[in-house]
Amino acid sequence: MQQPYQSQFQFQPQPSEPPCFTETPASTPATRERRPYSTAEAVYAWLCFAAGYAYCRVFPVVWNPLGGFLFVVALFLVTAVILHRRGSRLRGLPLAAALSAIAVSASLLMCADAMLHMVSYAYALVVFFYVVYAAGGNTLQKGFSGLIAADFFRALFVLPLASMGEIFFAAGSGRAKSGGKAFLKVLLGVAVTIVPTTVVCALLSYDSGFRTLLGQIFDFNIGDIFSHVASALLGIPIGMYVFGAYVSAVDGKCKQAVSAEGCQNTWRAVKIVPTVTVTVAVLPLLVLYVIFFVSQWNYYISGFMGELPAMTVYSQYARDGFFQLCTVSIINFLMLAAIALFTARKGEKTSWIQRLLSVVLSVFTLVLISTAVAKMVMYIDCYGLTPKRLQASWLMVTLAVLFLLVILQQFVRKLKLLPLGMCVCVILYGALALSGADTLIARYNVDRYLNGTLKEVDISAMEELGDAAVPELVRLVKHLDAQNGTDISQYEPKTDEDYYDYDVAEPTLYEQAANALYRVAAEEDDSLFSFTIPRFRAKAALKEAGITVD
Repeated sequence: MQQPYQSQFQFQPQPSEPPCFTETPASTPATRERRPYSTAEAVYAWLCFAAGYAYCRVFPVVWNPLGGFLFVVALFLVTAVILHRRGSRLRGLPLAAALSAIAVSASLLMCADAMLHMVSYAYALVVFFYVVYAAGGNTLQKGFSGLIAADFFRALFVLPLASMGEIFFAAGSGRAKSGGKAFLKVLLGVAVTIVPTTVVCALLSYDSGFRTLLGQIFDFNIGDIFSHVASALLGIPIGMYVFGAYVSAVDGKCKQAVSAEGCQNTWRAVKIVPTVTVTVAVLPLLVLYVIFFVSQWNYYISGFMGELPAMTVYSQYARDGFFQLCTVSIINFLMLAAIALFTARKGEKTSWIQRLLSVVLSVFTLVLISTAVAKMVMYIDCYGLTPKRLQASWLMVTLAVLFLLVILQQFVRKLKLLPLGMCVCVILYGALALSGADTLIARYNVDRYLNGTLKEVDISAMEELGDAAVPELVRLVKHLDAQNGTDISQYEPKTDEDYYDYDVAEPTLYEQAANALYRVAAEEDDSLFSFTIPRFRAKAALKEAGITVD
């Protein structure tokens, strides 16, 4: 029997509403759970706020060297304890870096040079962030790797910024939650009452009796209050930065930011300059050096012979070309770095032409450095030591060691030049900072004057050495006392105005030194945190010599 015809298109019942318009339950936004903080970390968060305040109170460290040293030691010790509780211990390179930072910061107590103070303090703080970063296992490569510069960049500018806001959640977590909230409430009340209380106090101070009573009850300066408040406010972002570095380090954040693979790819990508181009660029410079050495050989070799060229004086010979030679040496070092960074390689090996150019350029630079050092030695032998002369000599010696490492690296290919060079710079700087350079300079000048090899002592330059020069100036005036039958304790100090009269002769060496010592004795004692070893020795020397100012 024939089946009835069925249409190919069957009617399909449709839903009452299209699926795209079907109501769906409102979705709740996913809330990110915050990292739980331990009680120790909560306490550390508050200590970071205190560290920010202390940093502001110590700044500038030139005025508070003892405060700066104690701040560095406390910062490393407290952070090391928190890292230990977290399971991150200081070992190997992080431990060595921490010890070097504390050792270098000890120079704050051992010298009075402002520049050395600032460099030592900055080094300790930079190393602190690297130690926290490395203790958390965030280094791009283990040990003293060639990527250590990238590690320092991540430790200073990447990880701290990634977690700066976490300090507020940590400060109000754990057992410190209730106490932290209460402290914030009290702090807010203090901040609110400062302005009206200060205004009312100023208005009521018209009465002398009230002003006297306030002075007896509150022995402080209103300016000091605002100074402390400003330090507390400025210390907040500093504490956020320190705690942010800690959280990012222990949590392993930002692993993809400035990665080891990215650094290596960039390193390979920039090596695009052909060896022929580098050779053509460097050869004219080497030829120029040869011409310079030949034409000026007799003039510059005189420094090694200890003889002055004809028609010249010591100061002219020592200064003539010295800073130019230093600048050329630094330019050559930058050129060597550019050759190593941008020269194309075949595989992983450096071409023999590149190695030869590096060796020849380094040797020529060493000749320039040795010439500059010889000229400086002659200058010091004639006019004595000053901080600038000593620091310039130190810079030349440091550059010479770095160029020797460059030459060595051309033959020992496994030598990691960047980390080794950084290590050498730290060691040499530590030797300079911890040597008590100012004291050595003052002692050198006085010793040479007393044994007759130095014609005069520049008292104004000695006075610029600060407290470090005082014991040596006392030794000098006692020697002159013995010669002249005078007594420094009975000397009547004079000011510069006393010598303005045409009838008054220029001050003698004894008068210059004596006046300088009495000026130091007249200075008021500073706070405890300004203590240094040279200052302690200076006060002892003044007391022993009987130099006092009523």
